[in-house]
Amino acid sequence: MTAQSLQALYVVVKRANHLKEGLRLVLDVSHARVEPAALEQLRECSASHHLPAAIDPLQSECQLSIVAPAQAEARHDGGARTRARALRLAA
Repeated sequence: MTAQSLQALYVVVKRANHLKEGLRLVLDVSHARVEPAALEQLRECSASHHLPAAIDPLQSECQLSIVAPAQAEARHDGGARTRARALRLAA
């Protein structure tokens, strides 16, 4: 997934978000190839609870959770999850 292809996904997320108020959406890209810029954009949307203004000018509340690829998670949290997993396995 690239930052450009992400725009199409945002349209789908917007449509799902408008189907039912208060819906919590989980986007599982754990098995996808996701460019770092695209993953960062997804995380920003998740944190802000809004899609980009170009996609949703009304800025409706959007409860979006991202399930990221394991390698990206390790980079994002400085490897803390990987270390924690290794410690659990070692115990």
